[in-house]
Amino acid sequence: MNNHYQIGQHVKVKVAGIQPYGAFVETPDNTEGLIHISEIMNDYVHNLSRFLSEGQIVRAKILSIDEEGKLNLSLKDNDYFKNYERKKEKKSVLDEIKETEKYGFQTLEERLPVWIAQSKKMIKENKL
Repeated sequence: MNNHYQIGQHVKVKVAGIQPYGAFVETPDNTEGLIHISEIMNDYVHNLSRFLSEGQIVRAKILSIDEEGKLNLSLKDNDYFKNYERKKEKKSVLDEIKETEKYGFQTLEERLPVWIAQSKKMIKENKL
């Protein structure tokens, strides 16, 4: 076991592999670790590949060290991921309707082209 790592310490690690449940990482001295998907940020993370990629170097906090010396890490204290969380717009659909729609009745035929255009724009911006 590597005695120079301590719980609570921040270390730079390189992403070695990505699985649906988390990212395997290693330190510069080749100590292995795992960042579980629940430790990326406080929001729900559906696809880990949207946040991490193989070869990426990130700063992570050590949560625990097992008997074999492998590290259990978290990115929740990483400023980059905290800022990403804050950037996300947290609007309800009703807020969007109130901002963009006039009250009244419109037929599906009138609204469908607008909805399609909005959906295409959101897909293009990777928001959907």
